[in-house]
Amino acid sequence: MTLQDPAQPGQEMTLTVEDLASGGDGLAHEASGRVVFVPGALPGEKVRARLVEAKRDFGRAELLVVDEASPQRVEPACPLFGECGGCQMQHLEYEAQVQAKAGWVSRALARLGDLPPLKSVPSPQVWGWRHRVRLSVGPEGLGFLAAASQRVVPVTSCPVAAPEVNRLLPGLAQGLAQMDTSHLTYLEVLGGEERSLVTVGLDRGRPLSNRWRGELRRLCRGAGAAATRLEQAGRVEPWERTAENGVDYWREEGLTLSAYPGEFVQANFGANRELIGLVRRAAAGASEGGALELYAGGGNFTLPLAHDGRAVLAVEGDPESYASAKALARREGLAAKVELMAGEAATATAKLVAQKRGFAMALLDPPRSGAKGVMPALAALAPKRIIYISCHPAALARDAAVLLEAGYAMQSLAVVDMFPHTGHTEALLVLDRP
Repeated sequence: MTLQDPAQPGQEMTLTVEDLASGGDGLAHEASGRVVFVPGALPGEKVRARLVEAKRDFGRAELLVVDEASPQRVEPACPLFGECGGCQMQHLEYEAQVQAKAGWVSRALARLGDLPPLKSVPSPQVWGWRHRVRLSVGPEGLGFLAAASQRVVPVTSCPVAAPEVNRLLPGLAQGLAQMDTSHLTYLEVLGGEERSLVTVGLDRGRPLSNRWRGELRRLCRGAGAAATRLEQAGRVEPWERTAENGVDYWREEGLTLSAYPGEFVQANFGANRELIGLVRRAAAGASEGGALELYAGGGNFTLPLAHDGRAVLAVEGDPESYASAKALARREGLAAKVELMAGEAATATAKLVAQKRGFAMALLDPPRSGAKGVMPALAALAPKRIIYISCHPAALARDAAVLLEAGYAMQSLAVVDMFPHTGHTEALLVLDRP
């Protein structure tokens, strides 16, 4: 084999790591020029690695030895780092993590043209930030999945989990060890100052008898949970959205936002506060008039915008999140400012175009896949300002290109580290139409 031939799986090689790819893997080039991703390797390091996957355009390698370490390499705080698949970047000092994530967003958007100055917002808490944690249940016990595997790595304490979450983990693990868990799929802990709540996921294989319901609730209560919600095959049991049945995650200026078990809420309460602040400031710079919010969830941005005096039409497709947004708007005295529409975002946006509705601004926070199907109708609605929040830089770049083609221009860009020590980030792009 010549130096120009691509390496084959099983072959060892020496690599110089050039960058940190989106997601946290080290990026290098082998002698043939092919890109190789090396989990656990950092920029500037010289490493020895074994190729484990070979594609035409890229390869993946297993890190064997770090011959020359980066000065930004640190000792991971978690003894399970490298085995547990929850974190990818604990071995990189935190300031460098923030810089790397800003770089991922900048590179993804660079093809769109000149970017506005980028504002990096670190997480207020580097450790103990995760207030919502979903753990898998398997023969090994309760924990997180191993990297690139369905094997459960048992966990009774996690350094990125909030103390309110960690307090429940030993009791939950101990309780599960004493019962048949073959029909359990996950446990999700939602931890707050006042109380912690647990959602238990079950498969279809076992009838949900009253006896088993009681057994699961006793397990969670014994571990310290204030209440337990059960979910079987995608259907959660009814939930009364009272103050005692939720967790408050945002309190400011007379407004309180609450999360409920079994529903989406940003896990990092502190970084979410920073994100809400960025949204409010961007909205304050928009012209007067109503706001359209797509993928509104349980009211995370809806209610602060309404509290600031903006009339908001909020679209949400998940019935549980829709019910939470409705209940919170009523509880906080903002129902008159919030119009809720149940439905899928693309369908709802097309309907609004047909109705010739007008909005001064639009806000969207889609799932990781982005909002490709929404873009044409959103551009046709032509709000003066669009605030796009994304957890996937490539999807953001793809969707923003449609808006730029429609005449919008990028005004500001921020990257919020919502997920310290992981290969994920959150970006907020503001676009205006002349």
